[in-house]
Amino acid sequence: MILNKDFNDMWAYKKQAWNEIDVAGKLEALEQINLPHTWYADNDYYQGEGVYQKVFNYDKKANQRTFVKFHGVDRECQVFLNGVKLGEHKGGYTAFTLELTEALNAGENILTVLVSNGKCTTVSPLSGDFAVFGGIHRKVELIETGSDCFDRTYFGCDGVIFQTRVNEKGNGELWAKAVVSGNQNASIVYTIEGSCDSVYKVDGADTLKKVCEIEKPTLWNGVDDTKLYTAKATLIVDGKEVDCVKKQVGFRKIAVDSNKGFFLNDEHVKLHGVAKHQDTDGVFSAATMENWKTDMELIHEIGANAVRLSHYPHPQEVYSLCDEIGFVVWAEIPLLKLTEDEELFENAKNQLKEMILQNMHHPSICFWGIQNEIAIYGEFPYMAEKMHILNDIVHELDSTRFSTCANLNVVHPDSPLNQVTDTTAYNIYYGWYYGEFADHGKFLDEFHRVNPDMPLGISEYGADTNIQFHTDEPKVNDYTEEFQALYHETVYPMMAERDFVWGSFVWNMFDFTSPIRHAANIKNRNIKGLVTFDRKTRKDSFYYYKANWSKVPFVHFASKRYVNRAQETITVKVYSNQPEVTIEIGGRQLTSPVKNGSAIFNAVGLAMGENKIIATANGCSDEVIFNRQTEADEAYVYVDQHPGVNVRNWFLDEKEEAELFPEGFLSIRETINDLLASDEAMAIIDKRMPDVGNAIRDMVGTFTLDKFFQFAKPDYTEEEIKAMNEELTKISK
Repeated sequence: MILNKDFNDMWAYKKQAWNEIDVAGKLEALEQINLPHTWYADNDYYQGEGVYQKVFNYDKKANQRTFVKFHGVDRECQVFLNGVKLGEHKGGYTAFTLELTEALNAGENILTVLVSNGKCTTVSPLSGDFAVFGGIHRKVELIETGSDCFDRTYFGCDGVIFQTRVNEKGNGELWAKAVVSGNQNASIVYTIEGSCDSVYKVDGADTLKKVCEIEKPTLWNGVDDTKLYTAKATLIVDGKEVDCVKKQVGFRKIAVDSNKGFFLNDEHVKLHGVAKHQDTDGVFSAATMENWKTDMELIHEIGANAVRLSHYPHPQEVYSLCDEIGFVVWAEIPLLKLTEDEELFENAKNQLKEMILQNMHHPSICFWGIQNEIAIYGEFPYMAEKMHILNDIVHELDSTRFSTCANLNVVHPDSPLNQVTDTTAYNIYYGWYYGEFADHGKFLDEFHRVNPDMPLGISEYGADTNIQFHTDEPKVNDYTEEFQALYHETVYPMMAERDFVWGSFVWNMFDFTSPIRHAANIKNRNIKGLVTFDRKTRKDSFYYYKANWSKVPFVHFASKRYVNRAQETITVKVYSNQPEVTIEIGGRQLTSPVKNGSAIFNAVGLAMGENKIIATANGCSDEVIFNRQTEADEAYVYVDQHPGVNVRNWFLDEKEEAELFPEGFLSIRETINDLLASDEAMAIIDKRMPDVGNAIRDMVGTFTLDKFFQFAKPDYTEEEIKAMNEELTKISK
């Protein structure tokens, strides 16, 4: 009998340096915890070493093998049983399995796991605008098999890999690869839904082969039809079933065209999606099925048909939920910075293999992402060379899906990085970090002109907001809910109306943890989400996309949190997916057509005091109360508590500016790349602002340092920044 046992209760944990730990004995003064667990806290972004230990009794049986499967340890670990090293793993987001059998005692056992999320140059991710949380942040299982079994240690999968195809006849093909540990004279029986039995001898082949064919299966068709089948591999030794692996699979066809976009089962599908990080309020990366279901329900509610699960592999359960709901998925490895270090590249190759082999059976996954913004620190020839190697690995392991990547605006359309993968996508923030809204359309057209044969998607776009702030005249960097809505209402149509853009992914569906950020008075969060970090509040932009994507009728007032008004007349906006909306206020009715997801009512008069407005459309309704008062409510206005750099206030004329930023010397106006290249400059930054030093090593190499202060807003006054600038200007370029 094969058993997978929950192994998550009664662990102990402590922050402690590895060289201080006796891995053979019981550790003292440890905190008792259950898994999954992360040691991250907003007030303590600990990046270092720790230890987890589980003491358990075990009834060891003859001819039984025992394995432990970790679904994710962030980011590196070494595993010991009773003082014997079982193995190690480098990478925080893929599963790995180790065998316990030889080191396992009959009776008491001590399992010790050394974990580190400390600074590292050889394991991805090296950088990123998110937290490397640390800990055993995904579940753990104990697996018991007989002496002959599928190899549970093979790249962290179950020893069986399934892939599906649809042939020219419309029949479904199941392809499989099985890796057996033990008796190599065994046979494997493959079935789907109890039929299509086929028997193969174990041959040790390291390739997929066709094992079953089903006549005209019901196709997995995204959100319209999520038909799944159960594929099973059974290991037979001497006529007896000794092991079995089951997985849910689906049959579908995908294609992508550089002019017409994405096709699912020969039908064009415009992919309108969102990106999602793994963390959520209260538990951070140690999320559970309850958290994942909440996230997927919200993504389904908004009407998205695609999800970019960024910037690393997500838990198996998340991909399964996407299978069941019908989201087209972009899955990717955490390669966000690429140096010439060969050990780092070998790690990237291994993480890519683990991701693909562990997840190939999921019909929702249509894109394998091999890098995100690796050119943020500058583009170098070795990058494209290494990307070609990763791209070849994708095609060797899985020829049925598309490779893709996410470049950023500094990568020019004619860059070699745009000629590697099957499809290319861009993270662009025109009108937020740089440029104007209209630059989105200009960029898309220019890329397509230069690369007419390369399918183009948009992998990120967005703007930050704090739902506390509101205005009638939104502008960049005011962090109002109205500006975020204006941003999306303006730039999304540019992507939607161009057929050659195969898909777009809003950055981000949810606010997420970013320890370097302090924007709009919210610490440790990237606040570009359409939903708040606690998943309790849908921002206005959520309803804009719901109006464009969802088929479920609704109406929703924009700016409902902007209650107190000082104007005699206001513009009222209602989001809806219906043809027109009617509002009623003070006994009057007004009707307006819906365009671009919104019905706009100009010059709506407000009486002093409370004004209740009701919106209706096709049986749907919503209401809002606006309170007119004599004075504007200053609580809605963002006042920067950490203004960072406002260079315009530093000088009065060109002479003083020249003194503050002398030619031929470094300053905060230099790019982070240039500052990183100077040991003397980094010594100054590390001494005065150590958290900034750490952050810029991990984040935005193409920004100037003053731009970093503008958007990340660390806790330093303008005077402190000016003093550091004065020191930097003593260093020659």
